[in-house]
Amino acid sequence: MSSPSPEPPFHLLLHAEELGVTATALNLLIADEAHQELIRTLAREVLPKLDGEADEFGVVSVELGSRQMKILHTALRSLFGDLGREQAEEREVVRGVLGKLPDEHVMRAISLE
Repeated sequence: MSSPSPEPPFHLLLHAEELGVTATALNLLIADEAHQELIRTLAREVLPKLDGEADEFGVVSVELGSRQMKILHTALRSLFGDLGREQAEEREVVRGVLGKLPDEHVMRAISLE
């Protein structure tokens, strides 16, 4: 019996202006979830990937496993909810990154265990 094949990675394509808010969301999640070692670990795995090389169009491809993708989605949703009306530009950037990820139903189906 063969072992299950590894899941294919999800490639999130981010522009320069999206990298900063994505890193901010992850850092805030790490600080907020200080008691959750798994959440901190997964968020910390994603952070260095945001420093990848941009292509000729200024786009960085961030390769994510399903659990990393779920943590990033959680971080972005949390930041989106925390941003106020006076931060409309930043909210739109966060909304744009969320729009590049699978929907909330897919995220709920991903187990962190």
